[in-house]
Amino acid sequence: MYAKLCFVLVILLTITTSHAALEVIKHVSSRSDRDQQKTYYVALLQLAIKKAQPKFGPATLESFGTSMVYQRKLISLNKGELDVIWAMTSEQREQELLPIMIPILKGLIGYRIMVIQETKQQELTHILSTTQIKNMVALQGLDWADTEILRANGFKVETSDWYNSLYKGLSKGHYDYFPRSILEPWAEMRKYRFKNLVVENKHLLYYPAAMYFFVQKDNKALAQRLEYGLNQAIDDGSFDQLLYSYPAHQEALSKGKLSSRVVHKLSNPFLPKTTPLTDKRLWYQLYQ
Repeated sequence: MYAKLCFVLVILLTITTSHAALEVIKHVSSRSDRDQQKTYYVALLQLAIKKAQPKFGPATLESFGTSMVYQRKLISLNKGELDVIWAMTSEQREQELLPIMIPILKGLIGYRIMVIQETKQQELTHILSTTQIKNMVALQGLDWADTEILRANGFKVETSDWYNSLYKGLSKGHYDYFPRSILEPWAEMRKYRFKNLVVENKHLLYYPAAMYFFVQKDNKALAQRLEYGLNQAIDDGSFDQLLYSYPAHQEALSKGKLSSRVVHKLSNPFLPKTTPLTDKRLWYQLYQ
């Protein structure tokens, strides 16, 4: 009888321990009808967790809330409503949070092409210099890291709060162009459906930039889990497979024709000095 009781206790303890060991990692909701790109970030999180499981144990993802601006994400993270967010890095953001310093888009966030009114395409075809583009009015999000990067390079930039108002203002001619990452504009334009907008086909603005996963400053255990998992995925090729097979990315890199564009190289004075720019396995190489 005693042996049977001990056996039952061991089984119950094993089940309880196993359940307790399942870490729940909360992230912003990835509803694809709101923001298609988020489904990639969540898929990459899931891949990192899978690759890290043999070393760190099991974990599961749980979504919270809906689309948020960076400041709202920061508040939610510090309140414990979120465990991980994704954002473009900067010195300030790395002071506020703990970055996992693996660029989750391989730097493609810094390859910027312009969404414009179709009537401006001919004008832009004849523009050759960066200075000429600087004299046009760019549109950006209010708290985006890109906004300050462009301004630091001497570009004229106006801002707005929400995607819908961004595209609406551009469609009405209030601004000249909307710089987007190469991975973004085609999916976005299908969503917002302003028929007079097109992707400009000649120019590429480039600056070094990295989109990272971030966690709370003191959550080193989660940072180590994600860093290990991402590195495992890079080493076995599954990171690249996910990035380049993601439908919106496939479409964008095919239609964007980066290698045939006029490149305007800009600086990024907000990029932390610790950014691993020399590790070529982490970055997209335009001229491979």
